[in-house]
Amino acid sequence: MDKIEIEQVDEELFCHRGFGDQGCYSSPCMDNCCRLGCDVDRESYELIWAHKDELEKLLGHELGLCFAAHWSGQEDFLGHNSIASTVINGTCAFHIRNGKGCVLWQKVLLGGGPRRMIPSTCRLYPVTWNQGRMHLVECIEKECDCVDPRCSGSRNMWETQKEAIEDIFLIKGPARK
Repeated sequence: MDKIEIEQVDEELFCHRGFGDQGCYSSPCMDNCCRLGCDVDRESYELIWAHKDELEKLLGHELGLCFAAHWSGQEDFLGHNSIASTVINGTCAFHIRNGKGCVLWQKVLLGGGPRRMIPSTCRLYPVTWNQGRMHLVECIEKECDCVDPRCSGSRNMWETQKEAIEDIFLIKGPARK
């Protein structure tokens, strides 16, 4: 199974409190992280297209409208490339139109698809990576529970995102466990 190699894990992932008990769904932020769309791994893209018919029913529009015209060429994604999702009516094309969350998460959580259908950037948020370094996102909304330094989550960001981190990354450098 393909993984993204990481050489450095920032200390803040072990110090910053993660989500509260109800995860993202308890945050009052109204999915601010979805305003800009997301980077979709090539592997996620292929899995999304494999579930085209079911996803189009959930989306209410054609799947082809969800993606930018060109691939990024960045190799540090699952499948060694990514493509941006489009933004429709101010949020990611995959956002649930009259609710909180994403149709990809919804599909996977209801048992209708593999976790890797959800783009790595979405599974990990607010953890991100760049050039072999894993860290918290830098441009973030202050009202989101996931990044609020006063978050009452009992576990740190490494612990709350551990399952996704282990699935997506091969940690080659030092990381506390």
